[in-house]
Amino acid sequence: MKTLFLTLITLFLTISKTYSSVIVTNGLTHSYSGVSGDVISGEVILINNSTEEQRITFELNDIIFSCTQDRFFTSETTHSQSSLDWFNAELMEKTLRPKEKYVYRFTITIPEDQNLKGSYWSTLMVNVEKPIKEEALNDKVGLDTKIRYSVALLTDVNLQDEVNIDFNTIDLNDLTINGKRKLDVKILNEGEFIEGVKLTLEVYNDNGDKIYEFETDRNMAFPGFCRDYILDLTSLEIGEYECVLIAESREDFIGANITLTIDEEFSN
Repeated sequence: MKTLFLTLITLFLTISKTYSSVIVTNGLTHSYSGVSGDVISGEVILINNSTEEQRITFELNDIIFSCTQDRFFTSETTHSQSSLDWFNAELMEKTLRPKEKYVYRFTITIPEDQNLKGSYWSTLMVNVEKPIKEEALNDKVGLDTKIRYSVALLTDVNLQDEVNIDFNTIDLNDLTINGKRKLDVKILNEGEFIEGVKLTLEVYNDNGDKIYEFETDRNMAFPGFCRDYILDLTSLEIGEYECVLIAESREDFIGANITLTIDEEFSN
């Protein structure tokens, strides 16, 4: 489930993967599970696609989530579910030869504390130090585009609890500038483990016939925090609809009955 984790890749500027001199080949989400005292081995596989040497540096960050703000990466603050101190690696920088494939190995050591339970996380930042693209903006100013990968390290510790998610907010928004009408849903994970949550909206007409079904991707909701989902309802015609909104994780379902009113104000 956690392989479906929202892809965490931070770019200083938006660039195509085509331009990347160094790429991570084994994914940006690494999920593990164990019990107190376990030592877990992990690796990040890198390939230097360029014809020049590339210097790579590694650093650890925490990922801070919130129900009201965007997530952010930081080395200056932490949280109760951080696994930052569990990480160990022999080196934090490496120069890759042209076309070299390199396996960066590390361990995650779960503390001996038998009371530990839940999901813990941190992120390994992989910085490609050499600029991968240079553009002259004018005679004096140049633009260096660098890439920074964020590899999420997620660890489940001890037995997994039952799913404990709920709807935090459900809002139908006006048509946006690009003509989209959307339903914004915020899921709150009140459990101790990361949940991969998928939403389904079933739409029924006055006769009780199901006329539409909308689905979201499966995304991860972190313990104690919210996850935002957007359902595009632009295809719904003017009218009033009875709907069933379903959230599912690990084949455990919760549902909510809602009424959607699409009127002249929202029509194209």
